Amino acid sequence: MSLDGKVAFVTGGSGGLGRVHGLVLAKNGADVALTGNRNMDKVEAVAKEIRALGKKAMAVKVDISDEGEVKAAAEAVKKELGSVDILVNNAAFGIVRAVKITDMEKEDWERDLSINLTGAFNCIKAMMGDMAEKKWGRIINISSVTGTMGGFGQCSYATTKAGLIGLTKTVALEGARNNITSNVIILGVFDGGSFYEVGESFRERIIKRVPMRRAGNPEELSNAVAFLASEESSYITGTELVVSGGIDLFTF
Repeated sequence: MSLDGKVAFVTGGSGGLGRVHGLVLAKNGADVALTGNRNMDKVEAVAKEIRALGKKAMAVKVDISDEGEVKAAAEAVKKELGSVDILVNNAAFGIVRAVKITDMEKEDWERDLSINLTGAFNCIKAMMGDMAEKKWGRIINISSVTGTMGGFGQCSYATTKAGLIGLTKTVALEGARNNITSNVIILGVFDGGSFYEVGESFRERIIKRVPMRRAGNPEELSNAVAFLASEESSYITGTELVVSGGIDLFTF
């Protein structure tokens, strides 16, 4: 799955999953730009790890909910690394809070949508044009089983993750004739990241619902990202790849 000569743009680069996405893409040959809006020291630390692998990397401070900032970030990456070939919309907000819809504040709802869904829209809009000019592109959106199953107290998060599925399929249709694929990964629970911001007893209850009886290793997710970013996935577009250990399956 060689990604030599490709430039990847990974949002949410300060999180546990974003870090591993960046490292796995770099190990497969890509130069990588990672974004963050807070915790930029963590994003720069990941970029340093990637440079140690012999690939180019940059940490980009950007609020992905702001269309103008995303456009500027895309231009900065293009100037330093080249135009983006692989876009991984990984940034997300809201999973660690459990708030029933009757108690949710409108500003919290709008914030979650602006980052999780509008942020992905902004990045796709800013980078898809260059992909079309090159007649090659990979767009990979990271959704969740919460978007397909719902989640108690997760109305905003579930809505954004369901919305990513519709966005993915629409972009797949619009990009197909320019050799741009668009796919969505539906993840379950993984070690690290926001899953470890909830209480230990809650984590144990969730893991018991996973048929494989464990949380996923982040590399198991990132390997799927690398495959969808590669030439080997060239005839796969508009699809939902579930990487969940079977948590989405019905069991008695």
